[in-house]
Amino acid sequence: MLWIRGLIAILGLVAVTTPVLAQDYPSRPIRWVVPFPPGGPTDTLSRILAAKLGDVWKPGIVIENKGGAAGAIGTEFAAKSAPDGYTIQLGTQSTNGSNKIFYPNLPYDPITDFEPLTLLGTACMALVIPTSIPANTAHELVEWIKKQDGVSYAAATGSSQHIAAELMVKRAGLKATLVPYRGSAQAQPDLIAGRLAFMFDNLPSALPQARAGRVKALAQTCKTRSPSAADLPTMVEAGFADFVVDGWYGMFAPAKTPKPIVDKLSADINKALKDPDSLEKWKTLGFDPIGSTPAEFARIQKDDLAYWKKMIEYTGVKVE
Repeated sequence: MLWIRGLIAILGLVAVTTPVLAQDYPSRPIRWVVPFPPGGPTDTLSRILAAKLGDVWKPGIVIENKGGAAGAIGTEFAAKSAPDGYTIQLGTQSTNGSNKIFYPNLPYDPITDFEPLTLLGTACMALVIPTSIPANTAHELVEWIKKQDGVSYAAATGSSQHIAAELMVKRAGLKATLVPYRGSAQAQPDLIAGRLAFMFDNLPSALPQARAGRVKALAQTCKTRSPSAADLPTMVEAGFADFVVDGWYGMFAPAKTPKPIVDKLSADINKALKDPDSLEKWKTLGFDPIGSTPAEFARIQKDDLAYWKKMIEYTGVKVE
């Protein structure tokens, strides 16, 4: 019976000390993995949130950009990091969702290798073109492309931008070739220079360029107009029936991260997400913040996979 009493004592100690673990945490800098190169929307969102969370996580935050392979390199790194709460990742619909469909040999599982923390929000895309192309609507762009002997567009292979582009190409019967880029920041200079005809870019990345007059934004892919881009018509309004493609951003920790730490990370990030200063920045970037519990986000992540599977099958997008 002594061993049973000892076991009960140990279990009681665990029950008492586990919440304390979350209260004392973090005691050293947290590594924040961004699975895309600097300058893109995931990087921008990460730096805004990290700046706000630095006031809460006093030891500090170190952002590490690990781009490549449609975000798979950085996401694998995060998945295989120690589940101690000192590595977290900002993921997307592709890195922590549809990559599972595109890559049968993906070195991580977007569902089982992670603890979802919170759904940061959604950000649909804008159809953007160089200012040199004589088109001011999606319809005018389609008519212009049909008069060309083929055009090129930019996207990260297997991304939601890739799927949106192929959806337009298929619906309009266009001749257009993908030029793969690691991320939006790498594609923008070629788009601005007119070496590409179009791209679908996330609003947080596209709006600043359009407002600066470096590109033209013709339409957005949300079901309804984003509050951050109320003057930009949706693709449906532009004449493309049922053309709705939006992605999400979320925060993750490696699987088996202790629940008290998961709960603290989730609560702290949600608070920073809805901070008044943050909300003003989101409006400028075209990002629509949401926030969620870990359980809510886990359900959304799984349901979203079924949606993207249908989209991928319809568009025929493949990753070689």
